Amino acid sequence: MSAYPAAPPPGDAPSPLQAQLQFWAIARASLDYVRDTIEITRGPGELLDALIITAALDANMAPVKRAPELQQAYGGAQVSAPDDLRRPVSVNAVAQSLNLPFETVRRRALKLAQAGLCVIGPQGMVVPNSLTTSAADVAAQRGRYERAGRFYKTLKALGVAPPPAASDGAPAQPMIKAANWALSEYVLRACADLIGLTGNIISSRVLLELALVGARPLPTETLVAQSGTQLGRPVRATALAASLKLPRETVRRHVVALEGLGFCRRETDGVVVAVPDAMKPRLVELARANQGNLQRLLGSLARAGAVIDWEG
Repeated sequence: MSAYPAAPPPGDAPSPLQAQLQFWAIARASLDYVRDTIEITRGPGELLDALIITAALDANMAPVKRAPELQQAYGGAQVSAPDDLRRPVSVNAVAQSLNLPFETVRRRALKLAQAGLCVIGPQGMVVPNSLTTSAADVAAQRGRYERAGRFYKTLKALGVAPPPAASDGAPAQPMIKAANWALSEYVLRACADLIGLTGNIISSRVLLELALVGARPLPTETLVAQSGTQLGRPVRATALAASLKLPRETVRRHVVALEGLGFCRRETDGVVVAVPDAMKPRLVELARANQGNLQRLLGSLARAGAVIDWEG
């Protein structure tokens, strides 16, 4: 049985139940995609460092993303924008964009600069061209692009309409870097929302993994039916730590914190996600906002030639 419900036939209005299942299946697929993309970006490093670099780079590339001629020049797979086109961003702006404490980001940014992964000057942080053209980063760009292609096909199967083709046509070749810019914006927004729920980046990552691992064997219909009591099946701490690639004691501490917030509870066979009644309206609001974010993402991917590439 598929984890996701089938979309209604084209032209048929979905029933209220179909609409509810589609709504939560899109949210589920989105979280699955965000988790995978976080891990591709993280690689062998630390989660927080990867997010800080991603947020800084997203801000650095704003002048390039705004100018069509620069997008064409530097949005492809081969050439990356030179450092003099990258706009520095303050550490405080990075912290605010990620919903993280300033001091946490400042300490990490200094360590990243010492490791040569960013440059911190009077105007702020810059992620240099030398990093975005490294073999590891190019491989991560390709990995994120390919994972986004699978996400696109899942969304299409769920009835999310792809954007119409641009009148002037898509690029002859997909613009891998331009697609990655759009993907980073979407994932960073999702990460900030998740951090806002728990107030801690690692706790949010543990909660995301607990929800996805616990839900993995179940169809969306079952998850919607049980949402008043729990979400998915219990997961043992050892399995959760292995899936997260984190020490078991680290995971245990954050599970305790999540219990205190009402987001999970212990059972005899593991830990299961619980949704506090007071939090349900906010989760619905975030899921609705996600659908708007997806439309913007798909539009950007279409302009970068990714949608035509995946359709082909």
